[in-house]
Amino acid sequence: MHDIPPNALTPFVFSDPAGKRWPRLRLILLVTGMLFFLGTVLFVQTLFVAPQMQVPFALRQLKGQLKALQKENPAGQVAPSSLLWQKFGAARQAAKKLGGATPPLPARPKKKSPDNEVRLAFYTNGDPYSYASLEQHAAQITHLCPEWIAVTNGLGDLQIDADARLPKFAASKGIALMPLLTNLVGDSWQPEAIENLAHGPADRQDRFIRSVLAVLRNARAAGVVID
Repeated sequence: MHDIPPNALTPFVFSDPAGKRWPRLRLILLVTGMLFFLGTVLFVQTLFVAPQMQVPFALRQLKGQLKALQKENPAGQVAPSSLLWQKFGAARQAAKKLGGATPPLPARPKKKSPDNEVRLAFYTNGDPYSYASLEQHAAQITHLCPEWIAVTNGLGDLQIDADARLPKFAASKGIALMPLLTNLVGDSWQPEAIENLAHGPADRQDRFIRSVLAVLRNARAAGVVID
């Protein structure tokens, strides 16, 4: 039988001739066990610790003030002011029973409206009830705003829908007539007309202003309301 030389042998996978592997493994196992033990202790501790809610400082201060008031006025003791109020209430009820029903208070006179107060009423053209309501409440309004003027396009052309009765009626009642200027044509708004007019040339804007002023002068209006 031939002897196998030592150098030809393959070392065993767990072979540790110097003995260094076991101390290292033991240290690693010890550290791992300690960490696992500490984690277990902390986890168990959190299971038995009651949760605490952090109360804001203002709430804690209010709680302290309430406790101080309870010490000054314990339960079961009625404050002197409360006793006085109860006596006053009892005396008032007794007076009501003896004197019967109290007479009604006289009506207060209505305050006179200041001279500079503005009470504006809107007027819808073509509505028969609008003119009837205007005649009924003419003494209560100071300004009248009828739907008269509409901008139809970006050139500044105007559509006039006037009521010939209003200028004379407003003048007789001392009501300031202020027609409404809008960009509503029929049931459709015309935003492009206002945009083109605002960004258009100066002569177009001047012509538009002169047209509006002419309508206001013919109606003897005191101004215009722009919608």
